[in-house]
Parts: sequence; structure tokens; C-alpha cells
Amino acid sequence: MKTLLTISGIFLFGLISFAQPSDAQLIAKIKADNPSATKVELFGQGIITKVIDDQNSDGYAEYYSYYRHTYRTHKPTDYTGITEVYSGSIQYINNGSAFVFDQYLIGDRWFLGVPDPDQGEILKMLKSDIENFVENAHYISIVGDISEITFPADPEYLWHELTSVSFLLNVTYAEKISYTQVRKAKHTYNVRMYSDAFKGPWKSSLSTREEEDSNEGEITTYTADELRAIPSLSQIDAENKAKLELSSLPNVGNVPVFDSGEKLFYFIHDIILTKSTQEVKAYLYKVLSVNCFIENSTVIVNDYNQQWINKILDNHEAYIACYCPYPAIKHQQSNMLQFYDKVNTKMLRMQGVEEGGTWKIITIDFYPSSKSEQDQMRNMTENCEKQPELKSESKPQYKVGDNVTGVFSNGEFDGVIDQIDAASNKYYIKLSGDNSGTGYWMDAQFVKPGHTGKLINGGSSSSTSSGSNFKVNETVYVLTSSGEKVKAKIKEISGDKANVHFSNPMYQDMWVSLSNCSREK
Repeated sequence: MKTLLTISGIFLFGLISFAQPSDAQLIAKIKADNPSATKVELFGQGIITKVIDDQNSDGYAEYYSYYRHTYRTHKPTDYTGITEVYSGSIQYINNGSAFVFDQYLIGDRWFLGVPDPDQGEILKMLKSDIENFVENAHYISIVGDISEITFPADPEYLWHELTSVSFLLNVTYAEKISYTQVRKAKHTYNVRMYSDAFKGPWKSSLSTREEEDSNEGEITTYTADELRAIPSLSQIDAENKAKLELSSLPNVGNVPVFDSGEKLFYFIHDIILTKSTQEVKAYLYKVLSVNCFIENSTVIVNDYNQQWINKILDNHEAYIACYCPYPAIKHQQSNMLQFYDKVNTKMLRMQGVEEGGTWKIITIDFYPSSKSEQDQMRNMTENCEKQPELKSESKPQYKVGDNVTGVFSNGEFDGVIDQIDAASNKYYIKLSGDNSGTGYWMDAQFVKPGHTGKLINGGSSSSTSSGSNFKVNETVYVLTSSGEKVKAKIKEISGDKANVHFSNPMYQDMWVSLSNCSREK
């Protein structure tokens, strides 16, 4: 094995017993091996390196001396005015009496005369992938957006290949240095760009921030809460990427206003079955509940919801193959609908919420079938249902305390709304004249406005109720379930109920029966 012993430095001709090749000989050799070179230059003086082979076959150490000299060649290219420059070393070995050519050592090459790259195109590409540009460690610690990206007076363009160039950039931003402090400073980045062809569009880049004095820059101090509230570069970049993605989706116009969850569910189901994958994505973004987005964003979907959206988009063909336009229903509520697939095995569940005067999607649970299952179901129609009659969802038309008439099998009786279940459109009614406190949950269709019936204990609807002599703003004492009388003021009266405000802040405003109110404590 040859082992490097020492680099002897620079030897003069008179100090050694044999002569290394002259400059003229070196240039002639290099020109002969590079016939297209228009220029050959030598740099510095050659060096002699002594190497020992300590594993010679006869057991003795054997010494070798090498002479190396740096050179540079200039060669024309296929492009007018552009020159290829190569810098390397030529090596000679001493054979005992003289130095003879051994090999060329690997060097480096670059190109001169290449037009400077378009700075606008460079900045556009770097900004499109800001995370890669500033490097991940800085990407998550930079506070706010990047203030400035500029080229220095001399960017030091170096064309390594006709498809790759490196240069310097100045980048200014503020970066966290603690939980309460940020430093704003200008940083120098060394950037290298790559394309697939000469003068072709840039495809990728690498960048490295050069080391600088860590104490440079302007320091600003915040409270920990203030600093947490300032969006990071990663958050701003994610928002910008999401907006860009949304703007690239097909323009599907406005979606209808849905007055029931059922109408929303069938609408989205039809969209998934009949539209392209990109159109489906655009529609889904328009009908997502605000709860599906991350806090303080209307464009970045949180991880959980992004997963079920991706499952639908990635398995769009499976969805189309396995579901009828009007599938069999397993279960249905006002805010949820479960569909069966064409063989009534796997279920699809859509869940929504009433929001902003319409209905929005919360989640779609979809379980893709296998390829063989898709092939089986693709043309099946046996379990497909007819188009259902989609009804508008009834809205509660009464409020707590309203006088109403309940329609029962044995007649119509006057009462007062005590509770409301908006989801099922049901009302809890307590009948006028019934002092037992008993109430009844009734569907909206069995409730009429006003008192048009009779009292539960006989008499007519015009009979004076026990509390009709109380007035709004009158002070009363309300009998509680514990037997205590609590002072309160009447805010509103409706039928046999009064909405009261208690003097004791431990009690919230509430509707109470006037029969439990008195003027005496």
C-alpha cells in the first residue's frame, strides 16, 4: 500500500539530481491531449510529493516521487461566445532517472460568456418554494414574512454547467432567538439553480445561508404571548400555498343555499359521482364547515379533515363504481345520512351542521372498496333506489314562553312552550291549568299558535290564568324547588310564564311559572 510521507514543498532544478518537465513540455502535453483547447495556462510552480509503498512484494519499502502542476484550459462550445474552462492538475512520476507522464488528476470546470440569468425568474421560483430556499431550521423560526430578497451589486454568477449556475442573494428577515426576542438582519445565501436544458426553465435549487456574526441585527423584545400571536413564515407560506391551490381549481361558481342537511348530502353525493376530481375538490372547499379549517384560516384545512378529503379524491373512481345515484339508506337524521353501497355492505356517512343560514359538511366517512369489489359493483343497479323527495327542513316557529295550542288525540288544549329541540323540531309544552308540572314533547305539526283550545281542567281558552294580574317590570318573589322565595323582576310575560331577572347573581334569567310567583315573601 502506498502511504503519503510528506509533501516536500517546491524543489528547484539545482537541488535534485533529475529534472521535472519544463513548462513548455507540460503545455505541449496538455495541448496534445486537448486538441480543441484554444488556450492552456499553468498556475504557480509544480510540487513534488514523495510516497512510500510499505507493502512491497519483497518486503522492502519502496519510494515514489510525483511531480504535479496545476493548469487551466479554454475550449469553445457549440454556443457562440461561450467558453468551457477546465482547471486540473497533470501528474508525472519519477522512474529512477526522469519524470514521465502518469495521469491527469480530477479537477473542476465552469463556463464563461454565459448570459446572466433572469433575476425575476429566479426570485419567482425561489418564492414558490420558500421552505426549501431559507432551509427548514430557519423556515420554522422566522417571524412574519421575509422583508426583502435582493441581488448584491456583484452576485458572483458561476456557471458550473450550461444548466446550472450559483450566485449570492441578500435576504432580510426577523428570526426568533428566544421566547420573547427576535432579531431582524440581512443574511447572505449561496444559491445554486438547476434546469434540464440550456436556457430552459429552472426546475430545482439548493441554498445555504453563509455563517455570520450572530450578534448582528436589530433585536425587538415582546411578551411571550405577543410573540406567539405573530404568524411565523411557515404559517404565512402555508396560507399562501393554500390560496394558490384554491385559485388553480376549476371555477365551479356558487353552491346553492341548503335549507336542510339532506339536500346538502345528496348535492355533494351527486357532485362526487358526476364531476371531475378537481371539480369535486373545488366543491368540497365551498361546503366545508368552518370547523374543518385550522384556527384563523379560511383556506388551510386541518389534518383530520384533509385526510378524509384526500381519501375521497384519491379513490374517486372507487366511489363512482360502488355507489348508486340514490343509494339505500341505513340511517338518517337531520344532521347525518348513512348510505349503503350497491351490495349493501360498506357504508358511507355524511355529517353536516347548520351554519350561516345554510348547511355545511363536517365529515364524510368513506371506505374504498377493493378493485375486485369495484368491478363487481360497477354496473349493478339492483339495490339502487328512486329519487327521494327532498323536503325543506322546518324551522322552529315558536320560542320558549309562547302561547300555543297542543293537538292531542282527545282534543286541543291550551299551553305554553317550555323547551325546544331544534334538531328534531319538537316542543315541550306545559298545559295551562295543569299545576302538576307535567309536560309533553310534541312534533311541530301538532302545535298551533295562540290559545284556541280549552283548559286541561275545563273552561274556555279565554279564562283568566292564575298569573294574568302580574305586570312587566313588577318585582316578585319566585318559589324555587328548595322552597326558598327569591326576589326577581319580571322582564316579559307570555301566557302562564314569566321571564324573570333575579336579584341574586347566582341565578340566571329564566322562564318560570306565574303560579310560582307572589308579591309577598
